[in-house]
Amino acid sequence: MSSEQPEKRKGRIKALFQALSKRVGDLWIFAAALAVILVVAAALNAGGLLGQRSQIDSSMGGSNEAASPGMAQQDKGESQEASSPGASSDLQSVKVVKNAYMSIKTEDVEETLAKAVFYARSKNGYVENSQYFKNTSEAYASLRIPSGELDSALAYFEKLGRVEEKSLGEADISRQYRDLAARIDNLKAEEQQLRILFEKATQISDMLEIERELFRIRQEIELNTSYLQSYDRDVAYSMVSLRIYSEKDRMWDYLLEKFKSAFEGSLYLLILILAYVPYAALAYIVYVTIKKIRRRKR
Repeated sequence: MSSEQPEKRKGRIKALFQALSKRVGDLWIFAAALAVILVVAAALNAGGLLGQRSQIDSSMGGSNEAASPGMAQQDKGESQEASSPGASSDLQSVKVVKNAYMSIKTEDVEETLAKAVFYARSKNGYVENSQYFKNTSEAYASLRIPSGELDSALAYFEKLGRVEEKSLGEADISRQYRDLAARIDNLKAEEQQLRILFEKATQISDMLEIERELFRIRQEIELNTSYLQSYDRDVAYSMVSLRIYSEKDRMWDYLLEKFKSAFEGSLYLLILILAYVPYAALAYIVYVTIKKIRRRKR
């Protein structure tokens, strides 16, 4: 009695393994048939659904990228022109830097931003940077306005919507400007003296030491000159920082847009699944046929 139980267990385990191996074999047959059919279908229809989808995505991405370089290059060119002030500057004049901030509430954020940017450029100003967030209906812009046009520019911006916040600051940098200009003059005088010493030097070691010092002084002159030009730009062009936002609550619009995007993605997935149903059906037919042939051989 006890010897029969192990035999029964062995028989059950063996039958279980045989059934499992049969299922695995059938699954491999179905997978192989489906793979062959998909490869053949892909070869015959290289421009199918997936190709069309990638073409649409690439065309949309290309159009978005192509719309921005023109404006970016224009702003870059204008900023480079604006950052090269005249070489001659009156050191005795008062150097005042003016900056302004304004928060504007309006109905159409994108249109208001476009008007502000157009006005700045029409006054020979330029855009340092601007950002527009469609989902939250909010925009930020840093505009450089000629200092003489700052008051009229602020008056224009106030008409674009309801001003929620406004601030204006001024800083007198006359002393820093004169000190920096004097520093540059002293460095240039030191550079001239070193050049004279270099011409009189007879030892190679002395010449190398003078060259190293000339290189260091030239770097300091260029660095301080760039600071001086930055001061000139800040004085000539006032910075106006704008925050523009909508009176409407765009949260529902944002959620609706997200839902729409998710729905479109699900719809595309459904179309993709339906497109592969005929291939799966054909693979199943091949699987059943192979299974019947194997049974007949047995």
